Amino acid sequence: MLFFDRPDGKKIQQPHALNALMPYMMRGRNESAVYYEKDIDMENALRHIRQKNSELNESSLGTKAEDRYSLFGFVLAAAVRTIALRPELNRFIHRRGLYQRNHIALSFIVKQKMTEDAPEANAKVFFEPGDTLETVIEKVNAAIRYARAHGEGGDGEKIAKLAHSIPGGKALIMTLYRFLDRFNIAPWALIKTDPLYSTAYFANLGSIGLDTPYHHLYEWGNASIFVVLGKLFQKETRQGSSYAHHHYINFKVTLDERISDGLYFARSAALFARFFSHPELLEVPLDEVRELLKKKPEN
Repeated sequence: MLFFDRPDGKKIQQPHALNALMPYMMRGRNESAVYYEKDIDMENALRHIRQKNSELNESSLGTKAEDRYSLFGFVLAAAVRTIALRPELNRFIHRRGLYQRNHIALSFIVKQKMTEDAPEANAKVFFEPGDTLETVIEKVNAAIRYARAHGEGGDGEKIAKLAHSIPGGKALIMTLYRFLDRFNIAPWALIKTDPLYSTAYFANLGSIGLDTPYHHLYEWGNASIFVVLGKLFQKETRQGSSYAHHHYINFKVTLDERISDGLYFARSAALFARFFSHPELLEVPLDEVRELLKKKPEN
């Protein structure tokens, strides 16, 4: 590497020798992938979303559908808050080096229409650690509107079209891109539009009524986490001495184990699930949540 730091991250030293050796033992993200699955109770989150949309209707008559709160937006808000509180999730491996990413960026696919032949566009959204549910929803909705308005004319797609239009352009541009990235001198203008240079990539298969498969990590880019969420389903849940049917979503996560350790991942997953049971934690400032978690780490 010509430079230690990159436009999207700063190199950090591994605290333990074994951790430092892992990128040499496992050179690729898929060779280093671990898989995690969890059904998360959505009942409180759905109730919170209905309440927020009801408040929108009361305060602003004629609110457009694309401005409303969505379950997918809620999922991304929970992810942003989890990453803000668990910063090791926002790391990546590049050429045997461990890097802390400079920003929180989440990527996902947007279909222009819910038809098989409708074009897809990538959306990559940047977040601040302190973003609340309202802020995340606004950013996600704006990104979806932009992707649907521009379709295949988004920034990343423009670069891809240019490469495709030049004879031999795909091989030339991708080889040059890899070379620059190898030495940490790929321009930020390219990295910031590439959806695979992100904290995590999300696939919302529930939006098209599908269940969740496991998804591989991409060797291109440096996204260390891939999250797939499926459709809502109901299952019986025990509440004290009685039972009730709650809505759940199945999450399947693939992650690069070289960025942290198993205990850190497990506690991060528990925190992520906690935000769906306690949606109010997404509404208050980050520092308040941090203090609350110190006082009641398991509640």
